[in-house]
Amino acid sequence: MATRSGYGDPLTARPYAANVYVVDVTSEEVDAASIMAAFIPQGARALAAWPYTHRVVAEATLTSTGAPRNAAKYLSHLSDFAAWAHTQGVGLVLEKLLDPDVIERYIAVGMPGSKDSTRATRRAILRRIARHCASPPQDLPLPITYRRVRPPYDPEQIDGLLALASAQPTASRRRALRAILHLGLGCGIASRDLAWVRGQDVEELPDGAVSVTVSGGTRPRSVITLQAHETPLLQFARAAGSGLLIGGSTRGRRNVTRGPLERVVGGEDLPRLEPARLRSTWLLTHLRARTPLPALMDAAGLTTVRPLEDLLHHCPIAVDVARVALRTAG
Repeated sequence: MATRSGYGDPLTARPYAANVYVVDVTSEEVDAASIMAAFIPQGARALAAWPYTHRVVAEATLTSTGAPRNAAKYLSHLSDFAAWAHTQGVGLVLEKLLDPDVIERYIAVGMPGSKDSTRATRRAILRRIARHCASPPQDLPLPITYRRVRPPYDPEQIDGLLALASAQPTASRRRALRAILHLGLGCGIASRDLAWVRGQDVEELPDGAVSVTVSGGTRPRSVITLQAHETPLLQFARAAGSGLLIGGSTRGRRNVTRGPLERVVGGEDLPRLEPARLRSTWLLTHLRARTPLPALMDAAGLTTVRPLEDLLHHCPIAVDVARVALRTAG
């Protein structure tokens, strides 16, 4: 069976064009899903983000085309676009990723050094994919997707966000943003839980630890705060009293972070402030500290380890350390 130059067995992934694995797109034995499974992105940015972006890229590819030749072409364009969107905090779901404004911003600032012809080609392909995904064929099977955990912030980004919160023009805005930051980084409080944390729900325990109680919602629980965030949370609690730490007094209200986050002034050089990313940062802190898994799951209100699995690639373990641990456990 003839194959194109550079391609190997049609059902076996072969390295081709740097870090891209391909199959023979001319073979009748290969479908779009097989090409998707054999694909590894080219370029450092796309490759680094692939653990987060591959599901939405697969969904967009399989939704917009059933033709193997088109799938192979779409993947390289989508993988870099999704990687850039991931660094900008764009939600990795089709309706957010393929928003026309997001595509145009990517073409304008996300492809530095690219020729005008390259930008025009990528714009056309992404727009075509977006049109197909807006009204996918009803008989096209879509992969089962899982909403992956949002990526954690790095220390430099955290410092920048804390500085941004302290630089807001009014006391109420500063307090709301700082409360969101410290509740997320210190306790892993998700957006939906912030509407259930009042000043009176923050308590200093006899041993000096600070407990934050989520007093309602679907995951009521108490969380012991990381030490670095104890003092500011106690200060916010004294100021809030019976009100919510992030402002207001109505417990359980929806979209509780919408107002504070929409009114942020400045920070154009920083990633978007997202409670979900703060929570991921908190989870990663505990994973790296080897916090016992049952205790962490209880504190996080988790019923599955799946969110933790998404963060494990941030926690590399030296081979010698792993060998000792596997040998001497028990």
